[in-house]
Amino acid sequence: MPPKGIDVRSKGTGKAPKGYRKPSYGAAGRHARIVYELLDRPHGWSFEAIQNELQISERTIFRYVAALREQLVDSEGRPLVEVFRRGERRLLRFAPHRPAPEPGPFDLAFLYLALTVFQFLDGTVIKEGVDLLWEKFHEKLPFKQRLQLADFRKKFYATQFIVKDYREFGDTLDEIFQCVVRQCRLRVEYEAVGSEPKEHVFEPYTLAMHRGGLYLIGRSSRSRRILTLAVERIRKAERLAEHFDYPKTYAPEKHTAGAFGIVVDEEPMQVEILIMDPATARYITSRRVHPTQRFEPRSGGRTVLSMTVQGTAELVNWLLSFGPHVKLLKPKGLQAEVRELHAQAAALYGQA
Repeated sequence: MPPKGIDVRSKGTGKAPKGYRKPSYGAAGRHARIVYELLDRPHGWSFEAIQNELQISERTIFRYVAALREQLVDSEGRPLVEVFRRGERRLLRFAPHRPAPEPGPFDLAFLYLALTVFQFLDGTVIKEGVDLLWEKFHEKLPFKQRLQLADFRKKFYATQFIVKDYREFGDTLDEIFQCVVRQCRLRVEYEAVGSEPKEHVFEPYTLAMHRGGLYLIGRSSRSRRILTLAVERIRKAERLAEHFDYPKTYAPEKHTAGAFGIVVDEEPMQVEILIMDPATARYITSRRVHPTQRFEPRSGGRTVLSMTVQGTAELVNWLLSFGPHVKLLKPKGLQAEVRELHAQAAALYGQA
């Protein structure tokens, strides 16, 4: 007998839909297997994975999905499963109008893995808030699921590589966090690299994480444009009583588009980098260095990386980290800067 609320007939007629091929026992079992597996995959099950798991063809999976959508409907005739895309991949999942299942072990694993990102904020109000959230969530879980979570700290772990230390910035982070959430203006005293501290009345739009550091993106009344402030360079932070309207046209991904890193402070420039050996090429090409990256193989196992970037400080540091394995070809002015820095580093090791 079908579960309550599910009509396995065609639109309440009691008859199979026209042209529908009655499943064999093997096909019926595979239909049931798909539905059963979807219970543990709230984020979807790819067509490719289903084909591999059930050893069926692409044509067969399309037929199965069509049958499920036709036969597995709720009391209002809406399909209980849906197809959606993630990039080029086609996936199957339960439709959003279906009552959401209780969080399972995989949902909890995803949540815990996401929370490991905040480990570098140890000793701050943000990390304490994340820990408290997990404890509250953990307390409400059934006993069986709490047992499954016993070793999560060992099963999911994020290493921290040269992260910034924010333990002395607890009060500053608290003020920033409050202003971002409540949309309050913030008075900050900010000391940029090589400059004297300056005061800004700031509308904080985004608190961003980048390479183990925190950055505040928003509009400054001083410069009358959107700026990116490194949190550790904020000497003072004071929440103001004034509120601001969040700009509808702003998006952090648009603001940082083109930056090599997170800071956008220069005009876009075309960059060409010669990767000198196959091993380094494999390392770099396996990563998303920049949204505009293009790789062009050259003779002798070398590769040229081309990008259009804004901001050169992080780019220069990245190039220096590869030593003799990469060579900057363009622009010439930046090439001279990198050459000089390499020469200064070499001179340090040439001294007695």
